[in-house]
Amino acid sequence: MRINNSIALIVFLIGFLTSFSQDSDKLKQKERELKNKISNTKALIKTARNSQQLTIAELGIINHQIAYREELEANLNYQMRKLDEHLNSRKKQILSLENNLKELKDEYAKMLQYAYKNRNTEYQLIYIFSAESYTEAYHRMKYIKQYKDYRNKQVERIKETKILLSEKIAELEITKLEKKDLKAIQKTEKARFLEDKQTQQITLSKLKQNEQQLKNKLNKQNQERKNLASAIRKAIEKEIEKEALLRKETGFSNTPETKALAKSFTTNKGRLPWPVAKGEITGKYGKHRHQVVKTATIENKGIDITTAKGADVRAIFEGKVTSIFIIPGSGKVVMISHGNYRTVYANLKDVYVKKGDEVSTKEVLGTLLTSENGDVSEAHLEIWKISTGNMDTVDPSLWIYR
Repeated sequence: MRINNSIALIVFLIGFLTSFSQDSDKLKQKERELKNKISNTKALIKTARNSQQLTIAELGIINHQIAYREELEANLNYQMRKLDEHLNSRKKQILSLENNLKELKDEYAKMLQYAYKNRNTEYQLIYIFSAESYTEAYHRMKYIKQYKDYRNKQVERIKETKILLSEKIAELEITKLEKKDLKAIQKTEKARFLEDKQTQQITLSKLKQNEQQLKNKLNKQNQERKNLASAIRKAIEKEIEKEALLRKETGFSNTPETKALAKSFTTNKGRLPWPVAKGEITGKYGKHRHQVVKTATIENKGIDITTAKGADVRAIFEGKVTSIFIIPGSGKVVMISHGNYRTVYANLKDVYVKKGDEVSTKEVLGTLLTSENGDVSEAHLEIWKISTGNMDTVDPSLWIYR
């Protein structure tokens, strides 16, 4: 019975430690990802501040950085809770091992006392030969051997338990150090979070000082977005008309090939790559109140991503380039077909593809224009869905990897 209890305890400890290690690895990986995102936003903020002109994009990046810090704080708090649970569990394991070791030693002491009293070899022979049958004598002889083996195994179990106990005590000390280090990280990140919140308020105050100027700029941007949406709609309509003429039909119709491509595109919703290697979404999709100029309304058919100056723009999925055109305020525009879906990439300075090209996922389409302040660039991405008698946009942020 004692053997089974010891084995069960060791198996439990191994299973617990494996589970904790896996959870800890996942939390650490998430922590690294968040710190990497914070590092990227810090670089973008630093670049944006090189300009004398304060932008909405900078405030958007700061907001993202604060959100990442909040998520990082939650991650660190969760790691701390897991460490506390681990510490308590280790203490229980050590107590259990200590109790187990005491019981093993007590049992072994009794066995030694019994062995000492019956150490005479002649007594063992008399015990065997006094059996009433050969079978009983065999079983008595076998019992004596098993008892000796059990006693030897008991010594091994005591040694193993001592080693395991020493390991658990050492691991407890390591966990205590990990907790101490984690507390230091939490303290540092909390201070940085408060700094970011202060920066956010300062930036917000500065922007509000030029509210009318911002409002005029927002109205201009809204008009540019409307012009872009109108141009995209016309381009898609022309494509549909051209395809209909080739089929000698009217209206939009999905071929088996385009259906397959559209299905593949929708299957990857939420997993599509970003159109730029690094960046932050600073202009969200849809119609909404502006975060600074409360009287202004933003109408965005896509998303805006602030990134490094002159960054490359990539296709978020394989497809065919169906249109390339220029819109004042939106630069060069590339549209790619994915069955009954179109992805649109605007604010391009240079374009490396031409109409009719088949492009692959992450293939570079061109480079971005430099923003007004001359320190960063802003990629504009739209996704259009076409159905019979209708076409409209969908939120790209729900389609790209989050």
